Amino acid sequence: MDSGVPAGASSSASAKEYLPLRMTIRELEQTAPGVWKITPAGGSAFFLREDYLSSLSARQLEEARLSPSPSELSESQSGDLLSAALCYAAEQLAMASLARSEQCRRSLASKLCRKGLADRDIQAALDYLEGAGCLDDRRFAGAWLRSRSIHHAEGRLRLGAELAARGIDRDDAEDALDEFFSEHDEYELCRKALAKVWKGDQDKAVRSLMRKGFTMAQIRAAMAGEDGLPA
Repeated sequence: MDSGVPAGASSSASAKEYLPLRMTIRELEQTAPGVWKITPAGGSAFFLREDYLSSLSARQLEEARLSPSPSELSESQSGDLLSAALCYAAEQLAMASLARSEQCRRSLASKLCRKGLADRDIQAALDYLEGAGCLDDRRFAGAWLRSRSIHHAEGRLRLGAELAARGIDRDDAEDALDEFFSEHDEYELCRKALAKVWKGDQDKAVRSLMRKGFTMAQIRAAMAGEDGLPA
């Protein structure tokens, strides 16, 4: 999807590189609630979300839209427009990733950074998406745990470490883990893991299960279960 941002603009944190110091707006169109298409007197049209503006307001944009003559902006206002456009470009790229699967904020920020977007624009876009409920680390953590459990039997310690490595806040991780283990018995997971790692050597099995995040109490309980050690 064409974001309307000038070519190469996503790689810079400076709006002044891509627009004249004082831009003249030839045409404005509100294409969606809070989203504007800006057509300058010189250059290509671009899009922005008014939430990203700092020195301009939605009212000023509406006044410019209704003005019978082109509206000339100050240097700071011109920079504000492009800055908002860069944030909106980051938002659109982030939404494209979120449409494919749940994402955590750290991973999504890294993906956008690799596309050449400035960190300032990325963080502003991700703040907006979090506020809109489109990006949610707590929701991602729950989805990740469910997906992980399909092919892995692991304990809370290992899963918590994996979530931390993905940048999930401790409180979000704990909430997701609490919910996950309310639906999955950790002893049963340990017992399943034991069946997979057992090679006839108890010490090696214990070390393997500890690496999988199970406690010694859980490991002993699994080994002393009704079925005893695997054959």
